[in-house]
Amino acid sequence: MKSISSLNEDIIVEQLLRTHDSDGRWIDSKALLQEVEAILSFVLESDVSQPLPTENCMTNIEVFDSKETLPYAISRISVQMLCPCTGENEIHTRTMVLFDLLKEYRWDAKAVLVLGALAATYGGLLLPIHLGSNDPVAASIATLNQLPMERTKFRPWLNSLSLLIKVLVDVTKCITEFERLPFKQAKLDSNLVGETMSKIRLATYWVVKSALACLQQIPYFKQPQQATESRRAAGELSSLGYQLRSMHTGLSKQVEECSTQIEEKIYQRLRNINTETHQDNQEVLQLLFSLQDDLRLQQYSRQVAITDLKEKVILLLLSKPELLPTEPFHFLLQQLYDHPSNTNTEILWIPIPTSQKWTEEEKQTFNFSSNSLPCISVKRPWLMSSTVLNFLRTEWPYRDGETMVAVMDTNGKVVNMNAMDMVLIWGGKAYPFTASKEDELWEEDHTLSLQLMLDGIHPEFNTWVKQGREICLLGSDDSNWVDEIKSLARKLQNLGFEFELIDLSKRTVDSTEESSSIQELFWLRLESIKRSKLKRIESSNPDRVFEEVTELLEFDYGEHKGWAVVGNGSTAETEKIVGKKLTERMRRIVRWGEHAAGMSFAEAIRIAEEEPCEESHTVVVPFEEGSRVVTCEKCRRPMKKFVAYQ
Repeated sequence: MKSISSLNEDIIVEQLLRTHDSDGRWIDSKALLQEVEAILSFVLESDVSQPLPTENCMTNIEVFDSKETLPYAISRISVQMLCPCTGENEIHTRTMVLFDLLKEYRWDAKAVLVLGALAATYGGLLLPIHLGSNDPVAASIATLNQLPMERTKFRPWLNSLSLLIKVLVDVTKCITEFERLPFKQAKLDSNLVGETMSKIRLATYWVVKSALACLQQIPYFKQPQQATESRRAAGELSSLGYQLRSMHTGLSKQVEECSTQIEEKIYQRLRNINTETHQDNQEVLQLLFSLQDDLRLQQYSRQVAITDLKEKVILLLLSKPELLPTEPFHFLLQQLYDHPSNTNTEILWIPIPTSQKWTEEEKQTFNFSSNSLPCISVKRPWLMSSTVLNFLRTEWPYRDGETMVAVMDTNGKVVNMNAMDMVLIWGGKAYPFTASKEDELWEEDHTLSLQLMLDGIHPEFNTWVKQGREICLLGSDDSNWVDEIKSLARKLQNLGFEFELIDLSKRTVDSTEESSSIQELFWLRLESIKRSKLKRIESSNPDRVFEEVTELLEFDYGEHKGWAVVGNGSTAETEKIVGKKLTERMRRIVRWGEHAAGMSFAEAIRIAEEEPCEESHTVVVPFEEGSRVVTCEKCRRPMKKFVAYQ
């Protein structure tokens, strides 16, 4: 048989359930509880020389889907709690009235809002006393409110109040922690959950009732000269504190047991993402992002529901709170969002702190970035479960400080652990970003063409391709050599050669912000090409693209002045020229002068490599206006033009 106390507890829980009708509104109860604890700790502090807390985060405490503001809710509760009531029955009745006022809120929010009302009331009473010894205005306010300035007169009562409030906060932390557990994602033993949930409701009842009892003792606080009544009041608070401490011990153990079991089940489910069958991506996304308080997603300031991502291919962008340098990241977004097939793709940014705990600097950096970037992000990533973060760090190829893009298909299956290189090389063309798609793209791009190196990087590249212009890429560590090449290029352009010279040197003295961006993105793409190829290369089959890109990335600028790649953006054919050879060829073309008119730049560069014929010979061709350049059949150099009359 159940004891009388157990039966009474069952009755209380049944009454509580009749008042509970949560409507989905959400308060960041953890943040609010931290503020409440800070306020009460300060005003109950015995050392009045302690400095005032300077940070005020109340304005940052988030409330969703509520018809009333946080201050109004606390004020409404305070009015009811300050109504006088005497005797156990009347306090119980008033407690149930408070639960009826709080029926739309979750259990953790009920407890925290009541403690908020307690903090607001006692903060207002004790703060003038706390400051009165050094502030005449505070002392005058205390006198007007009939508050005793000498804390020694009510020290026993204040000590009992401090101890009770401490255990109230501890019990409320347990309630908050339990309410944040992701029961939807981990099926626990129903008996354990049911028993713990019953204790959570009962603990919430005692938190509300004890807070109410604290406020009912304000008259004893204002009249500490009534020693007998004050001692009796202190004894009541001590008794409540002892009862709640005993409750907290058992409750914390059960909550911890639930939490441990859930973490184990969640971790195992995360490991089995690709082995389980899902109808869509919703279950997996809930597993990743709803582990605490149904974590919200956002795009700029717009709230995004997980259901909005249904039937989408999700690119999970994992990085530190400070993303890639701004320009590469904007390029990443441009590569994805500027492609027609990307209407079915969303980028979801998951920032991961460098340590287990977020710093204030990391939070500020994230808030700035998330409010200025078009990708979707977790609204409060510092609330993400440590289980998920540990999984991402240990089971996925994420390394602190690096950036990776994992691809989740519409069925919630991770089809590519890191598609970052695919995105940086091909952008939206790489959709749906699978390994097989990457193989297919390399079948198409079997040479290191200008298109592969520059598409999407240089703003004028596509225009030049349409115009059929030739392009010369240039790289060097020697600024004097670069200046000489640029000078020769201008001379050739004055002779009529139409080509574009792009300086991609990693360090240039007079580089503009735009050119620096192009250089950075160019080298970033080359590194991506090398990594992508390295995963596929076979030692028995040399890969031309891999060899060429490696040569550029590891170019020996000490041995050679620099390099140039010449070609036409509309074709795959390019020619790489190293150091002095480029200078020599361009000088030869300049010496040819008008005799090279009509040649393309790439053609002239190739011909300039050939040694000239030692013998002299003549070729007679019919005269035509604007006639083409005649080249020597042996050395392919332009022949001097003479007009003969017959």
